[in-house]
Amino acid sequence: MPLRAIFPSPRPTLVLLILLTCAPAQAAIVIDGRADEPEWEQAARYGDFKVTEPYRLSSPDPGMGTQARLLSTPEGIAVAFQVDQKAGVSRLKPRLERDQKREADRVNFMIDFDADGRTAYSFTVGLSGSIQDGVLTNERDLNLDWDTDWTWAVSESENGWQVEMLIPWSVAPMRGIEQPNRTVAVYFGRVLGSTSERQAFPAVTADRSRFLSGFERLEIAQYRKSLFHFWPYLTARHDLIEGRTKYTAGLDVFWKPSPDFQLNATINPDFGQVESDDLVVNFDAIETFYSDKRPFFTENQGIFDLRTPDEGRLVHTRRIGGTADDGSGANDIDAAVKLIGSVGAMGYGVLAASEDGAAGRDFYVARLQYPLSRGLNIGWLGTDAERPYLDRSAQVQALDMSWRPNEQLIVNAQVLGSFIDQKRERRDDTGAWTRINWIPSTNWSYELEATHFGRQLDFNDLGYQRRNSLNELELTGEYVHRQQSQTSRLRSTRWNLELQARSNDRGDRLPTYLIFTNAFNFRSGNRLVLETSAITDGFDDLISRGNGLWHKSGRYGMQLDLTSRRYGDWSFNATAELIGRGLSARPAKVLTLIGNWYPSDAFNAEFEIGPEWTDDWLIWEGGRNFGRYQRRVDFVGVNLSWFPGVRHELRLKSEWLAIRAEDGQRYVLLDNGRMQGNGQVRPDFDINNFGLQLRYRYLLGPQSDIFVAYSRGGAMRQERDQVGGGELFDEALQLRDSDQLLAKIRYRF
Repeated sequence: MPLRAIFPSPRPTLVLLILLTCAPAQAAIVIDGRADEPEWEQAARYGDFKVTEPYRLSSPDPGMGTQARLLSTPEGIAVAFQVDQKAGVSRLKPRLERDQKREADRVNFMIDFDADGRTAYSFTVGLSGSIQDGVLTNERDLNLDWDTDWTWAVSESENGWQVEMLIPWSVAPMRGIEQPNRTVAVYFGRVLGSTSERQAFPAVTADRSRFLSGFERLEIAQYRKSLFHFWPYLTARHDLIEGRTKYTAGLDVFWKPSPDFQLNATINPDFGQVESDDLVVNFDAIETFYSDKRPFFTENQGIFDLRTPDEGRLVHTRRIGGTADDGSGANDIDAAVKLIGSVGAMGYGVLAASEDGAAGRDFYVARLQYPLSRGLNIGWLGTDAERPYLDRSAQVQALDMSWRPNEQLIVNAQVLGSFIDQKRERRDDTGAWTRINWIPSTNWSYELEATHFGRQLDFNDLGYQRRNSLNELELTGEYVHRQQSQTSRLRSTRWNLELQARSNDRGDRLPTYLIFTNAFNFRSGNRLVLETSAITDGFDDLISRGNGLWHKSGRYGMQLDLTSRRYGDWSFNATAELIGRGLSARPAKVLTLIGNWYPSDAFNAEFEIGPEWTDDWLIWEGGRNFGRYQRRVDFVGVNLSWFPGVRHELRLKSEWLAIRAEDGQRYVLLDNGRMQGNGQVRPDFDINNFGLQLRYRYLLGPQSDIFVAYSRGGAMRQERDQVGGGELFDEALQLRDSDQLLAKIRYRF
């Protein structure tokens, strides 16, 4: 009988949970997807799942319920799901690559081992047996680049299906290992693939401000588990243009003698190019962000994941091994080491990496976290980037605080400073921000955010910073209306109003944004989001790269996004956007169409097209000079995935991006902030990008793979008269800046 049938209170009593979960399971549980061993009778049970997406908080429909069980064993945390799925409801079970996002029936388990609301680990299993794993930080930021070693199995029956998971004690560092029991916080979720409906216990959702800190707390028996693994790897890369082959070898080591200490070390790290970034052509002053997929820098990286409100990161590991300071290309990394652990209640992390060559750099990171009380956590982060080629030393110091006095209020704050010495010239500055989330009811939520970044604050040497010199006040209010009528086509409606008032640190007023968003969740599983924005006039202080302020006129914007449920073998997403990019309020028209095709469970495909038209495109061309053009953008993407066997994956990823700029005129930024044309005609130009990767993967075993990948691509910019899209596409197929065949083996011992 579920515990909630015995105890009417919202949470089971601590005493009974200890009795049920602390008793050691003497016999090993076999992870076969059946959960039929007698040890499961000792497990804590959870059956009070509620519908959280759309945000209805109602019980699931009859015949569609979910039960979850959790048991602490010497081998790890064992979790079982019993999923009811009545006849007539489609079961979607496409085979997917690890962490690939597609419509599918699936269950999800998350656990915060320290129950402090800072970091949780997510484990998802689809009906097909495909998996996702990731790290959840900052309440609702889920990073799926983390891959770890755990066990799962799925079984089906006429009335539903079952999942078993075993999460080893070694997957994450944790504090407080001296006691026989530990308090953890957990979350259980289930998604119906045909409608994207999500059930969850507890009834929290990542769409709301409070998610991670709203997990269910319970006390379980804990066990000590040591672990030692090492991964040698060998990569062979054959350049088909130069006809040369380069061999690379290295070693990764992971040692965890106890739950409160672990060490990762690497020599000549495994950075074989088996993952390709999306094609981007960026004319903006703000750098494009790319996540890191390299194994060493994704393993248990959550302790270093300290962010700022504008999507900045104080530690951005793509800087390590990035473009050398002499511009000669990517730097090789000699070695790197990472220590994570705890001393009493204090958690710590240390990261160090050293690059090769005269233009190589050294990077250091240190992190401390300490819970002052339940709901109040403080932390410190320090980074150091030594760049001898530039005679530059850059340090960043940050203090952060997270306070959750009750279930309605969350307060986060951070104070940071950068301290830079380059060629014996000092440049120091500070910044701070605070965010207050108030959730007075299940219908209403509010967020107040205030940010100050000094004009010389700079954490880009090892972090990712969108901009400095910023004063911003942001206020957001949200209301969710849950439809009670069973005959309504809508399940829920969400209204969101956001106000952003900004200036730079010199007092220049930046454009103010008022953004209204309305999201409709339909009973069928379709979702429609309409966003409208009103933007006042104000100064753009970034577009000229420090050569003056442009007084930007006011304008309006609109975006419509439709995400469909699964219809037969297809699902769709369509986005239409109107947004001003130039001197006038005339908007650019952007359209994105995505189709996902599932002709069989072993094969799926994604097709994307993204045209854009604008009569007013303004780009910086140096100093105070700008070009104003008509622009046409074409994007085509194709992703194909085939799984011929349990251990075999074959993927094709191909993208084409072309930009055509015509009827260009020269404009000059004046001292009064206005743009003035000087009558000079700018030549038409086009930019053509193409990338293709065909990759085969064979799974040798846990965290062990063989990859064979063929990659080809290139980019070209030409000044010429008008050219058609068909001609550009034909030329793109001939681009060959890179043409290589790569083979890699990585094996865990």
